[in-house]
Amino acid sequence: MDISNLMDLISKIYSRLKILSFTTQSKDIAYLNAKRWEQLISKYLPHLKKFYLNYYECFDYTNKYSIYPGESDQFNSLFWIE
Repeated sequence: MDISNLMDLISKIYSRLKILSFTTQSKDIAYLNAKRWEQLISKYLPHLKKFYLNYYECFDYTNKYSIYPGESDQFNSLFWIE
Protein backbone atom coordinates (compact mmCIF):
# COMPACT_ATOMS: atom_id res chain seq x y z
CA MET A 1 0.00 0.00 0.00
CA ASP A 2 1.46 3.34 -0.93
CA ILE A 3 1.32 6.37 1.34
CA SER A 4 -1.55 8.03 -0.55
CA ASN A 5 -3.77 4.95 -0.17
CA LEU A 6 -2.91 4.72 3.51
CA MET A 7 -3.77 8.37 4.09
CA ASP A 8 -7.08 7.91 2.24
CA LEU A 9 -7.92 4.89 4.38
CA ILE A 10 -7.17 6.67 7.65
CA SER A 11 -9.18 9.72 6.60
CA LYS A 12 -12.20 7.49 5.89
CA ILE A 13 -12.11 5.64 9.20
CA TYR A 14 -12.07 8.80 11.29
CA SER A 15 -12.51 7.77 14.89
CA ARG A 16 -11.64 8.46 18.47
CA LEU A 17 -8.43 6.52 18.02
CA LYS A 18 -5.96 7.27 20.82
CA ILE A 19 -2.98 5.14 19.78
CA LEU A 20 -1.72 4.46 16.26
CA SER A 21 1.21 2.19 15.53
CA PHE A 22 2.35 1.87 11.93
CA THR A 23 5.20 -0.29 10.64
CA THR A 24 6.39 -0.49 7.06
CA GLN A 25 9.24 -1.97 5.14
CA SER A 26 9.44 0.04 1.98
CA LYS A 27 11.68 1.93 -0.35
CA ASP A 28 9.11 4.72 -0.46
CA ILE A 29 10.45 7.45 1.83
CA ALA A 30 7.12 9.27 1.48
CA TYR A 31 6.18 7.45 4.71
CA LEU A 32 8.76 9.66 6.41
CA ASN A 33 7.02 12.90 5.40
CA ALA A 34 6.31 14.34 8.85
CA LYS A 35 4.26 17.22 7.47
CA ARG A 36 1.89 14.83 5.75
CA TRP A 37 1.45 12.77 8.94
CA GLU A 38 0.92 15.98 10.93
CA GLN A 39 -1.85 17.14 8.58
CA LEU A 40 -3.56 13.76 8.70
CA ILE A 41 -3.40 13.53 12.50
CA SER A 42 -4.54 17.12 13.02
CA LYS A 43 -7.49 16.77 10.64
CA TYR A 44 -8.72 13.21 11.17
CA LEU A 45 -7.28 11.94 14.46
CA PRO A 46 -7.75 14.74 16.99
CA HIS A 47 -7.92 12.31 19.93
CA LEU A 48 -4.62 10.63 19.11
CA LYS A 49 -2.25 10.65 22.07
CA LYS A 50 0.50 8.28 20.88
CA PHE A 51 1.85 7.68 17.40
CA TYR A 52 4.48 5.07 16.65
CA LEU A 53 6.08 4.93 13.22
CA ASN A 54 8.54 2.16 12.44
CA TYR A 55 10.20 2.37 9.06
CA TYR A 56 12.57 -0.37 7.95
CA GLU A 57 14.71 -0.23 4.88
CA CYS A 58 17.47 -2.49 3.67
CA PHE A 59 20.50 -0.66 2.45
CA ASP A 60 24.00 -1.35 1.29
CA TYR A 61 26.67 -0.05 3.65
CA THR A 62 28.75 1.13 0.68
CA ASN A 63 26.03 3.58 -0.34
CA LYS A 64 25.91 6.66 1.82
CA TYR A 65 22.80 8.73 1.49
CA SER A 66 20.63 10.75 3.75
CA ILE A 67 17.21 9.43 4.67
CA TYR A 68 16.05 13.06 4.35
CA PRO A 69 17.66 14.25 1.12
CA GLY A 70 17.93 18.03 1.16
CA GLU A 71 15.95 18.41 4.38
CA SER A 72 16.59 17.97 8.05
CA ASP A 73 14.62 15.53 10.20
CA GLN A 74 11.05 16.83 9.97
CA PHE A 75 10.00 14.92 13.09
CA ASN A 76 11.80 17.47 15.28
CA SER A 77 9.10 20.12 14.99
CA LEU A 78 7.07 21.38 17.94
CA PHE A 79 4.10 19.26 16.82
CA TRP A 80 6.11 16.04 17.30
CA ILE A 81 7.89 17.10 20.46
CA GLU A 82 4.62 17.87 22.24
